[in-house]
Amino acid sequence: MRGKVAVITGGTSGIGLATASALVRQGARVAVLCRRTSSEGARKLAALKALGEIDLVECDLGRLASVRAAARQVADRHRAVHLLVNNAGVFLRERAESADGLEMTFQVNYLSHFLLSNLLLDRLEAARGARVVNMVAPVDSIRLDFDDLMSKRSYSFLSASARSKLALVLAARRLSERLSGTEAQVLCYYPGLVRSGLFDGTSRVLKTLIDVVGATPAQAAANLLAILADSAPAESPAFFERTKVRPLKGMATDGEAATRLWDMSTRLVGLPC
Repeated sequence: MRGKVAVITGGTSGIGLATASALVRQGARVAVLCRRTSSEGARKLAALKALGEIDLVECDLGRLASVRAAARQVADRHRAVHLLVNNAGVFLRERAESADGLEMTFQVNYLSHFLLSNLLLDRLEAARGARVVNMVAPVDSIRLDFDDLMSKRSYSFLSASARSKLALVLAARRLSERLSGTEAQVLCYYPGLVRSGLFDGTSRVLKTLIDVVGATPAQAAANLLAILADSAPAESPAFFERTKVRPLKGMATDGEAATRLWDMSTRLVGLPC
């Protein structure tokens, strides 16, 4: 990664912070998109500037305008992006809507990353052999309701999060097609259960379980970097569970669903069709 540009969302805590820190130490030029550049995690990253180049870019994934502004900053500073890690995510116990009128979990976990990836598409193409990593979860048994993507009829934080992760997997298929001919790879990465602040505010049972059996953010980041350091998988997109490629099942393999979601997402975020 020496001299290469890496862009990470949610890089001030958990896996994102561990990954950003490791990449800086490997010599990458790292741009971390974060909601608050004054947070404790942001201060930890700022302290790494003595080791390498790191930029903190303010970006609220709950506001599409903020995503657009952050993408412009990255594009203005870097002619190529070699690694994009769509890492940030939320678990919200109660349904909430963003300033854009979209269901917040779906927007933060998926739609804003969909928009960011598309806005940086030319920078990824310029890198020749870029990697895009979508942070996901097991989705074999999950289905999207295209008539209720915003979860207005029913909502639970577990199902909302699972659907947003399925959307990331489906979108990876079409993004890979957009990047064909550039030697780019789109990877979906499930790190397993990880002890991080992501689960704060969820059920006590779930939080306790993760605290007992979950990996540390550093372990999850090390697995991701091992994948990235290895030779590219033969297929793009590829789904990794920890460090092993495994096949997908169910709606995650549905090409028509991937196309339908891509078209709907394009309209929802205001990209040209």
